[in-house]
Amino acid sequence: MRQFIRNLSDRTEFIVVAAIAFSWITLSSLLTLLAGVRRIELTTKAVLQSILIELLILAAVAAILRARGWTVRRLGLEFSWKAAAAGIPLFVIYLLVYSITMTLVLLVFPSARTVWAFSVIPRAPFALIVLFIILNSVFEELLVTAYVIESFARDGAGLAITVSTLFRFAYHLSQGPLASLSIIPLGLLFGAMYWQRRNVWPLMVAHTISNVVVFAMNPGRVS
Repeated sequence: MRQFIRNLSDRTEFIVVAAIAFSWITLSSLLTLLAGVRRIELTTKAVLQSILIELLILAAVAAILRARGWTVRRLGLEFSWKAAAAGIPLFVIYLLVYSITMTLVLLVFPSARTVWAFSVIPRAPFALIVLFIILNSVFEELLVTAYVIESFARDGAGLAITVSTLFRFAYHLSQGPLASLSIIPLGLLFGAMYWQRRNVWPLMVAHTISNVVVFAMNPGRVS
C-alpha cells in the first residue's frame, strides 16, 4: 500500500486527499442546505463526533502525505512565536474585510440577512467547544489553505489561491448567502497571506481567535 501511494501522480494524490479531507464537510454542508436546516445545536455528542471525525481525517491525510514525502516545512507547520503572533493583526484585518464584505453584500442584496438566517447554538461545555474550535481551525487552514495551495503552487499564486478559496466557499454554503459570500474575500486574504509567508500558524491563530470571539460575544453564531 505504501508503495502504491508513493507511485501516485501529484494530481491523483490531490484528488485522493481532497476526497478524504473535504467530502464529509462539503457533503454535510450540501445536505444541510438542501434540507433547509437553519439551526444546528452543538450538543456534547455532536461536538465529540465532529472532533473524532476531524482527527480521523487528519490522521488519514497525514499517513498519505508522509508516504508521499511531504514534510512539516512544506505544509507551513514550522512553529515560531513570530509566526503565531502574526495571527493577531491578521485577525484584525480579517474582521475589517469580513465587515466590509457583509456591508457590500447587504447593499446589493438587502434580503440576504433574512433570506437564509443560519445559527449554531452551543449546548456543549464551553471548554469542549473551544477545543473543537482550535481543532477545526487547524483542520481547515492546514488542509484547505496550506495543502491545497502547495499542491497547486507550480501553477502560480492565482490558481492556487482561487482553488483554495473555492473549497472554503463550498463547505460554507449551508450558512446562507451572506456568510458564504463573505467567506470569499476571507479565503483570498488567508490564501495570499499563506502564499507570502509559507507558514500556516498565523492563519490558524487568526481563525481560532475569530471563532472564540464570535462565540463569546454571540453564542448563537459560530462560523
